[in-house]
Amino acid sequence: MAKRICTLSLLCALCMALSYLESLLPFAFIAPGVRLGLANAAALLLLQAGDVKGAFAVNIARILLSALLFGTVMSLSFSLAGGIASLIVMSLLRNAKSISPIGFSVAGGAVHNLFQLGVACCWIGQGVLFYLPILLLCGAVSGALIGFCAVLLSKRISLRIF
Repeated sequence: MAKRICTLSLLCALCMALSYLESLLPFAFIAPGVRLGLANAAALLLLQAGDVKGAFAVNIARILLSALLFGTVMSLSFSLAGGIASLIVMSLLRNAKSISPIGFSVAGGAVHNLFQLGVACCWIGQGVLFYLPILLLCGAVSGALIGFCAVLLSKRISLRIF
Protein backbone atom coordinates (compact mmCIF):
# COMPACT_ATOMS: atom_id res chain seq x y z
CA MET A 1 0.00 0.00 0.00
CA ALA A 2 2.84 2.42 0.83
CA LYS A 3 4.49 1.74 -2.53
CA ARG A 4 1.21 2.49 -4.31
CA ILE A 5 0.72 5.79 -2.44
CA CYS A 6 4.31 6.84 -3.15
CA THR A 7 4.02 5.97 -6.85
CA LEU A 8 0.73 7.83 -7.25
CA SER A 9 2.14 10.81 -5.33
CA LEU A 10 5.21 10.92 -7.56
CA LEU A 11 3.03 10.75 -10.66
CA CYS A 12 0.89 13.59 -9.29
CA ALA A 13 4.02 15.68 -8.66
CA LEU A 14 5.21 14.90 -12.19
CA CYS A 15 1.82 16.03 -13.52
CA MET A 16 2.12 19.30 -11.62
CA ALA A 17 5.57 19.92 -13.09
CA LEU A 18 4.36 19.07 -16.60
CA SER A 19 1.35 21.36 -16.18
CA TYR A 20 3.64 24.21 -15.19
CA LEU A 21 6.02 23.49 -18.08
CA GLU A 22 3.06 23.39 -20.44
CA SER A 23 1.84 26.79 -19.23
CA LEU A 24 5.11 28.24 -20.54
CA LEU A 25 4.49 26.97 -24.08
CA PRO A 26 2.75 29.49 -26.36
CA PHE A 27 -0.25 27.72 -27.88
CA ALA A 28 -2.83 30.47 -27.28
CA PHE A 29 -2.38 31.69 -30.86
CA ILE A 30 -4.41 28.63 -32.00
CA ALA A 31 -7.38 29.28 -29.71
CA PRO A 32 -7.76 30.56 -26.15
CA GLY A 33 -6.85 27.92 -23.58
CA VAL A 34 -5.29 25.40 -25.99
CA ARG A 35 -2.68 23.24 -24.28
CA LEU A 36 -0.93 20.00 -25.12
CA GLY A 37 -2.17 18.02 -22.12
CA LEU A 38 1.21 16.61 -21.13
CA ALA A 39 0.01 15.86 -17.60
CA ASN A 40 -2.55 13.44 -19.02
CA ALA A 41 0.29 11.08 -19.95
CA ALA A 42 0.49 9.93 -16.32
CA ALA A 43 -3.20 9.04 -16.26
CA LEU A 44 -2.78 7.28 -19.59
CA LEU A 45 0.14 5.24 -18.23
CA LEU A 46 -1.96 4.23 -15.24
CA LEU A 47 -4.85 3.25 -17.50
CA GLN A 48 -2.50 1.16 -19.62
CA ALA A 49 -1.30 -0.55 -16.43
CA GLY A 50 -4.92 -1.31 -15.54
CA ASP A 51 -5.14 1.11 -12.60
CA VAL A 52 -8.32 3.05 -13.32
CA LYS A 53 -8.72 4.19 -9.70
CA GLY A 54 -5.13 5.43 -9.63
CA ALA A 55 -5.63 7.33 -12.89
CA PHE A 56 -8.69 9.06 -11.45
CA ALA A 57 -6.92 9.81 -8.16
CA VAL A 58 -3.86 11.31 -9.83
CA ASN A 59 -5.86 13.33 -12.33
CA ILE A 60 -8.32 14.75 -9.81
CA ALA A 61 -5.55 15.53 -7.31
CA ARG A 62 -3.58 17.28 -10.07
CA ILE A 63 -6.59 19.30 -11.17
CA LEU A 64 -7.45 20.37 -7.63
CA LEU A 65 -3.86 21.25 -6.74
CA SER A 66 -3.32 23.18 -9.98
CA ALA A 67 -6.52 25.17 -9.43
CA LEU A 68 -5.56 25.88 -5.84
CA LEU A 69 -2.04 27.00 -6.71
CA PHE A 70 -2.42 28.63 -10.13
CA GLY A 71 -6.07 28.81 -11.10
CA THR A 72 -9.52 30.17 -10.54
CA VAL A 73 -12.98 28.71 -9.99
CA MET A 74 -13.52 29.02 -13.72
CA SER A 75 -10.35 27.12 -14.59
CA LEU A 76 -11.23 24.47 -12.00
CA SER A 77 -14.63 23.92 -13.61
CA PHE A 78 -13.08 23.62 -17.08
CA SER A 79 -10.41 21.19 -15.91
CA LEU A 80 -12.69 19.01 -13.78
CA ALA A 81 -15.30 18.67 -16.52
CA GLY A 82 -12.77 17.81 -19.21
CA GLY A 83 -10.55 15.67 -16.99
CA ILE A 84 -13.29 13.49 -15.53
CA ALA A 85 -15.15 13.07 -18.83
CA SER A 86 -12.02 12.14 -20.76
CA LEU A 87 -10.93 9.64 -18.11
CA ILE A 88 -14.35 7.98 -18.15
CA VAL A 89 -14.22 7.62 -21.93
CA MET A 90 -10.62 6.40 -21.95
CA SER A 91 -11.24 3.89 -19.16
CA LEU A 92 -14.20 2.47 -21.10
CA LEU A 93 -12.30 2.34 -24.40
CA ARG A 94 -9.15 0.79 -22.96
CA ASN A 95 -10.96 -2.53 -22.64
CA ALA A 96 -11.76 -2.64 -26.36
CA LYS A 97 -9.22 -4.90 -28.04
CA SER A 98 -9.48 -3.03 -31.35
CA ILE A 99 -8.51 0.37 -29.89
CA SER A 100 -4.87 1.12 -29.13
CA PRO A 101 -3.73 3.41 -26.30
CA ILE A 102 -3.16 6.07 -28.96
CA GLY A 103 -6.75 5.63 -30.11
CA PHE A 104 -8.28 5.99 -26.68
CA SER A 105 -6.01 8.94 -25.98
CA VAL A 106 -7.31 10.65 -29.14
CA ALA A 107 -10.88 10.01 -27.97
CA GLY A 108 -9.98 11.33 -24.51
CA GLY A 109 -8.50 14.51 -25.96
CA ALA A 110 -11.56 15.18 -28.08
CA VAL A 111 -13.98 14.48 -25.21
CA HIS A 112 -11.90 16.67 -22.89
CA ASN A 113 -12.32 19.61 -25.26
CA LEU A 114 -16.02 18.92 -25.81
CA PHE A 115 -16.76 19.03 -22.10
CA GLN A 116 -14.60 22.11 -21.58
CA LEU A 117 -16.51 23.80 -24.37
CA GLY A 118 -19.77 22.83 -22.66
CA VAL A 119 -18.59 24.49 -19.46
CA ALA A 120 -17.46 27.53 -21.47
CA CYS A 121 -20.99 27.80 -22.89
CA CYS A 122 -22.32 27.97 -19.33
CA TRP A 123 -19.77 30.60 -18.23
CA ILE A 124 -19.46 32.72 -21.36
CA GLY A 125 -22.29 31.86 -23.74
CA GLN A 126 -22.87 29.95 -26.94
CA GLY A 127 -20.52 32.14 -28.95
CA VAL A 128 -17.65 29.88 -27.89
CA LEU A 129 -19.08 27.09 -30.04
CA PHE A 130 -17.23 28.81 -32.88
CA TYR A 131 -14.08 27.11 -31.52
CA LEU A 132 -15.54 23.59 -31.74
CA PRO A 133 -13.78 22.46 -34.96
CA ILE A 134 -10.45 23.92 -33.87
CA LEU A 135 -10.68 22.39 -30.39
CA LEU A 136 -11.67 18.96 -31.70
CA LEU A 137 -8.73 18.98 -34.10
CA CYS A 138 -6.35 20.16 -31.36
CA GLY A 139 -7.72 17.52 -28.96
CA ALA A 140 -7.24 14.76 -31.50
CA VAL A 141 -3.70 15.84 -32.41
CA SER A 142 -2.57 16.34 -28.82
CA GLY A 143 -4.30 13.09 -27.82
CA ALA A 144 -2.33 11.25 -30.51
CA LEU A 145 0.95 12.83 -29.36
CA ILE A 146 0.32 12.10 -25.69
CA GLY A 147 -0.83 8.57 -26.53
CA PHE A 148 2.30 7.96 -28.57
CA CYS A 149 4.49 9.26 -25.73
CA ALA A 150 2.64 7.09 -23.21
CA VAL A 151 3.14 4.00 -25.38
CA LEU A 152 6.87 4.73 -25.63
CA LEU A 153 7.12 5.37 -21.89
CA SER A 154 5.20 2.22 -20.99
CA LYS A 155 7.78 0.18 -22.92
CA ARG A 156 10.59 1.79 -20.91
CA ILE A 157 9.07 1.72 -17.43
CA SER A 158 6.79 -0.67 -15.65
CA LEU A 159 4.14 0.60 -13.30
CA ARG A 160 3.72 -2.18 -10.76
CA ILE A 161 1.75 -0.48 -8.07
CA PHE A 162 -0.59 -3.21 -6.96
